[in-house]
Amino acid sequence: MKHPQNIQSVIAYFSDLYSSYLEVNRLFIKKIRNSGSGDLTEQKFLYKFYNKHWDAKVFQTNLLNLILASSIEKTSIITAPLLVLLQENISWYKESKEVLKSLDYYNLVEQSLQYYKDKRVSLENDLELIKTYPYPTEVERQILIDETRKELSELSGEEEKERKRVAPFGINFFPGIYQLSKELVVYINAYIPEGGNIAIDYSKISEQNSTSNIPEKNDLKVDIEEPNMIFRTRMFEKFLVLERKLVTDKHLEENPNKELHWISTHENGKPDIKQLVTFLVGLLDNNYFLPSKDPKIKTFFESRYHITIGQNFERKRREPLRNEYKIVFHDYQF
Repeated sequence: MKHPQNIQSVIAYFSDLYSSYLEVNRLFIKKIRNSGSGDLTEQKFLYKFYNKHWDAKVFQTNLLNLILASSIEKTSIITAPLLVLLQENISWYKESKEVLKSLDYYNLVEQSLQYYKDKRVSLENDLELIKTYPYPTEVERQILIDETRKELSELSGEEEKERKRVAPFGINFFPGIYQLSKELVVYINAYIPEGGNIAIDYSKISEQNSTSNIPEKNDLKVDIEEPNMIFRTRMFEKFLVLERKLVTDKHLEENPNKELHWISTHENGKPDIKQLVTFLVGLLDNNYFLPSKDPKIKTFFESRYHITIGQNFERKRREPLRNEYKIVFHDYQF
């Protein structure tokens, strides 16, 4: 592949895709909360978005161009926040699949044509009135009849033209966008190594310059994250109950300063990181965390339990532990 001549156009592509997905996800949430909401303006946006980005190979080309022009590390600064939006999009669709698949936009299109229907009824009523009104001469009656029929004919032409214009918007784009999101995630994971998407303070993303929407390097965050940045609603409180059991079962130790330390060890006396990851797998499997938060989850628990988890939390390493947590922590009510 040739080295891109204008990397700015590639960056502009990702900026547009990111800002567009912000709006797409907003519309996903709006429909999930109220399936009857929405108008043709929103449908027009989804129509333009889907027709512009449906071919995931365009994304692949831009992603490769960006990597070739810079590096995987720098590319991850752009793909990390986008990946979060894609994962959220996928998660919301899966959680509300039946609602989003069953949306019918035919009525929305028909409602947009209501003006023409009302106008036709008014003109047809006028025509009936003209036919029975006692005009001085039949010539006057016929002139008014002809004018009204002409208006009806012109109205039909205008309505047909408008119907053709809005017809493409009467489609449910949510299933197609969901499939697109999955394809883009596959490409990102294929070209950006696991763990390559660095942790970013996503609470700042919406505050980025509206002309860019791509976080600058100075916006990268490696500090400790707050629980609400990784836990689903009300799940942190449930987690705290499990955590107290970890203390009781001597996996954790709480010192007088209320600091927690992971003290579970192997027979050789070294910290049992596998057991900690096994516990985290149990939390993952039971939907404690928001989607696509792996780096934040690792950072959170490394700080909270004063231990280094490192690469042991990578997906390929924790996958074999998916069933083991039910054995190791069999009496924990996840």
